[in-house]
Amino acid sequence: MELHRFFEGIRMMPEAVRQVGRLHIEERTYQRIKALFQRDKKKFYTTVLRQPDFRICFLYYFSRMGCETYERYQEDGIGERIYWDTFYDLTLWCENCFREYGAYGTDQYDWFFRHIECRLFRLGRLEFERMESEWALKYGRTEIKKGDTVINVHIPQGERLELAAVRASCEQAFSFWGKQYPYICHSWLLYPELSRVLGKESNILGFQKLFRIVQVDFAEREAEWRIYGKIQDDLELYQEATSLQKKAKEYLRDGGALGNGLGILDFSAG
Repeated sequence: MELHRFFEGIRMMPEAVRQVGRLHIEERTYQRIKALFQRDKKKFYTTVLRQPDFRICFLYYFSRMGCETYERYQEDGIGERIYWDTFYDLTLWCENCFREYGAYGTDQYDWFFRHIECRLFRLGRLEFERMESEWALKYGRTEIKKGDTVINVHIPQGERLELAAVRASCEQAFSFWGKQYPYICHSWLLYPELSRVLGKESNILGFQKLFRIVQVDFAEREAEWRIYGKIQDDLELYQEATSLQKKAKEYLRDGGALGNGLGILDFSAG
């Protein structure tokens, strides 16, 4: 697949496409960097990070490799809709990069190996990644040990989290991956205390009910980043353009904390 066709398919921002076109990376350089990616991802990251325009360089390399991944989708009989939806992630993260840094490309460089190695697929509203569990979990008769195969559920940004779409997405995943593995999710959207910030009819709270939340943590400030687009040490710098932003800010002012929840999908829920 040609790079221009790939960018059209994932609806990449026009200015980002223009900047990629100005890079003039030689084919032998691309092949060397791709081989490094396949052999040693940490060295790949550090090599590209040395470039002054590393964000747009990452976008170029991931997009080129994404083009080549198309053949594997065809060989495995995976539909084009799934291909385009999955790699649309590059566009979403390019938008985030521009909003946060004023630069096109991606700063989330350690995320996209999943897409290129066909570990993660977007199936409707949600993304599903087959991986080895990073956690040891137990809920009822369900026990997961570290290293066990699980399906990790991710929630892409940009669309409402309507429960009908979520359930349809899960059904697609069950057909794609099966039900022999536990489905888990680690996200700010599963933090139980969001009930103090959101209304009872919130889609997010409905999403939580599909999972059995077994752990919470405060290792990241993902909720603040997702709600406000940027993490600030001074709460007063957070905007209050939406009701969620207003309520979250008030909650934080009152000493509340926003963390992450870790949940196991209840196949019978909903």
